[in-house]
Amino acid sequence: MKKVVALFVSVIMLLSLAACASEENPQQTAQFTVPLDDASYVYQAAADAAPLPGGSAIALAADSNGLESGAESLLWKGIQTFASNFGYTAQSFTYGDGEADSAEEALRNAAQSGATLVVCRGEKMAEALFQVQANFPGVHYLLFDGEPHNEDYTVYTTESNVHCVQFQEEQAGYLAGYAAVTEGFTALGFAGNEELPDVVRYCTGFLQGAEDAAEQQGEEVSMRVWYTGNIDDPALVTSRLVDWYNNGTGLILANGGDLVQRAMDAANQTGGKIFATDWDQNALGERVLGSAVKCYNTAVQRQLYDFFSSNSTWSQEAAGQTEKLGYTDGSVALAGSTWRFNTFTQREYERLYEELRNSDRKVETYSDMDTLPDTPSVTLEIEN
Repeated sequence: MKKVVALFVSVIMLLSLAACASEENPQQTAQFTVPLDDASYVYQAAADAAPLPGGSAIALAADSNGLESGAESLLWKGIQTFASNFGYTAQSFTYGDGEADSAEEALRNAAQSGATLVVCRGEKMAEALFQVQANFPGVHYLLFDGEPHNEDYTVYTTESNVHCVQFQEEQAGYLAGYAAVTEGFTALGFAGNEELPDVVRYCTGFLQGAEDAAEQQGEEVSMRVWYTGNIDDPALVTSRLVDWYNNGTGLILANGGDLVQRAMDAANQTGGKIFATDWDQNALGERVLGSAVKCYNTAVQRQLYDFFSSNSTWSQEAAGQTEKLGYTDGSVALAGSTWRFNTFTQREYERLYEELRNSDRKVETYSDMDTLPDTPSVTLEIEN
């Protein structure tokens, strides 16, 4: 009888300890949801979280052409959603000619508006922020897809009132490459506007994903790579991509500038398929097999919550620092608002994503084309 009582007491103690562990570490019981539709994301604070103070203004400084669609439109949506849910004010300040001086003016207007936090994105804003960040020490900034730098990229300086967010494009590219080969495409293309680090990361991730899927399925895959450089003639770019399709390339992943549209034009002429990048562009048409996306709407809402829950300032870990987001926190994805894959199912996508998060698969980072991963199942051809 004593043994039974002792066993019963032991069980009760173990259950109590488990309950305490759950209470002290609520994240242990939180379930991760594999991202599919960034545009529909709404941040939900923990039930026991202290309410945010509200009342402050959040400003977006952006290209006026970007507020209707694209990455900046998703940032704007995220800012508006957060402001509505937590009692803040959202406002936008735009520039239209794409020049650094105009971008700087928009950034200054946002800083002078009384906003507590100014959100911006891209290399033009990174250059503008380099000039502005120290002039308004009472204003904080959140910069996506860049770090403050001078005009010729020789000096980088991030002040303590700035936090930078970059995405691990190689992880988004990996998802696209794996999905494309699993879907049955064995002749791939990658078209990038310039051989810049973020574009190269898309390319090399695409290559690694294709290699892993090809090896798993026992396939031999070919992949063409072309950086268009300073070619200003859209018709010339489209013609080159048409030649790719006519010579056997089944699917092209395009990144940078207007290359998605150029690839779309070529695909419409030939019956090929494309993979879009950066945000969900599946609505462009049936020729878009999928989109390898950065979750801007998701990321900006989370960043805003972190900022305002830290007394409207960047925490010691965030101030003056660059944060890189990827599959660990669900910040890259295959857009699933329209799922056009037949062989590669959503369940397979979820399983692949979890394998990446659990480090069962690894995606290496390459920021130039000088040293590339070993890909015995993928024959790579880099074109000029």
